[in-house]
Amino acid sequence: MTYLIVQTFLLLLLAALLGGLLGWYLTRLSVAGTHAGLVRRARDAEQALRALKGRLQAAEVATQELDAQRESLARELAARDAASTAPEPVPHAATRPDAPALVAEAPAQATAVDDDLQRIRGIGPKIAGTLADLGVRRYAQIAAWTPTDVERINARLRFKGRIEREQWIEQAQALLETSELPG
Repeated sequence: MTYLIVQTFLLLLLAALLGGLLGWYLTRLSVAGTHAGLVRRARDAEQALRALKGRLQAAEVATQELDAQRESLARELAARDAASTAPEPVPHAATRPDAPALVAEAPAQATAVDDDLQRIRGIGPKIAGTLADLGVRRYAQIAAWTPTDVERINARLRFKGRIEREQWIEQAQALLETSELPG
C-alpha cells in the first residue's frame, strides 16, 4: 500500500510540474503576442503622426501663402480706395489766370450743390466730413447706395452695420423726396 501512495504522490508531483511548465510556456506566448501587437500599433501610430506632421506643415505653408495674398489684396484695395477717394487737384493760382474767380465761386457753389447730410440721424460733423472726403455730398448719392457701396463706406467709417442700423439710405430717400416737393 505504501507503494501505491508513493506512486500516486510521484504522479501528482509530475502532473503539477507539467502543468506549471505548460502554464509558463503559454503565458510567455501570450505576452510575446501582446508585445508584438503593441509594437505594431506603436509603429502604425508613429507613421500616422509623421503623416499628420506633413499635413500640418503643408497647411502652414498654405496659410502663409493665403496671408501673403490677403495682405497683397488689402494693399491693392487700399490703393484703389485711396485713388477713388482722392480729391481732384486744385489748380495753383500761378498757373490759372482766373484763379481769384474760382476761389470766390467755390463757397457759393458748395452751398448751392451740397445737401446738409447732418439732417440724417446718425451723421454728425465728423462723419459728414469723412463722407465729403469720400465725395458723398448729396442725399441722392446716399439714396442710390448699393450693398457694395454700403459695405465700402462702413469699412471706411469703421462702423460695421451702422448705415443699415440707422437707416441712412431710407432717411436720405425721404429727405430727397421732401426737398423735391414744390414749396
